[in-house]
Amino acid sequence: MKKRNEVIAFLGKGTKFEGKMSFHGTTRIDGHFKGEIAADGNLIISNQGLVEADVHASSIMISGEVHGNITADQRVDIHAPAKVFGDIQAPSVVIDEGVIFEGMTRMKQPKKTEETTPVATETDEASSVLKTLTGTVTDQDTEEPVSSASIKIKGNGKKQTETDVAGYFQFSDLEDGTWELRIKAEGYHKAKMQVEIEGEGMYERNVALKPKH
Repeated sequence: MKKRNEVIAFLGKGTKFEGKMSFHGTTRIDGHFKGEIAADGNLIISNQGLVEADVHASSIMISGEVHGNITADQRVDIHAPAKVFGDIQAPSVVIDEGVIFEGMTRMKQPKKTEETTPVATETDEASSVLKTLTGTVTDQDTEEPVSSASIKIKGNGKKQTETDVAGYFQFSDLEDGTWELRIKAEGYHKAKMQVEIEGEGMYERNVALKPKH
């Protein structure tokens, strides 16, 4: 059974979709979406993504371009070279240097549960979603995605995964600290990089591999 914070939907590079999107879990947009997004899951808009819509989700990470108002129940992370044109409302908003933002931000308190006793499973899921590392592996020369690349991460523990057909990878449940990524794919030189995880958030690191000639 898949965990709730795994990617369950993907709008790939070069694709276009217009309408209303609703989902649970995590969705990633690399293409062009126009319409409305309303979900209780987590949304990732990559640096190749273009969204023309009002967006409402639990947690939102933006590296691409968004035209519309953004509402998050948990957190909004905006990383360069993102461009956001619209108002943002969330309990926590992080905007990196180099981001183009035209709009207003409003900090709101997270929704309070009516439960008198906290439910451990829901709390655990929220924490793991908010400490997630994602990224794509591409060919340095062609910028095409590299699938089936081996990704190992080592820090306060060890994890391993492979990229999907879109070159996408994801690690969840990460602890604070320095993590080292090692990337290996057939026909390419190996690569490695370090990632600092400091506090809750959705982190993105993209890798361009140099082909062996």
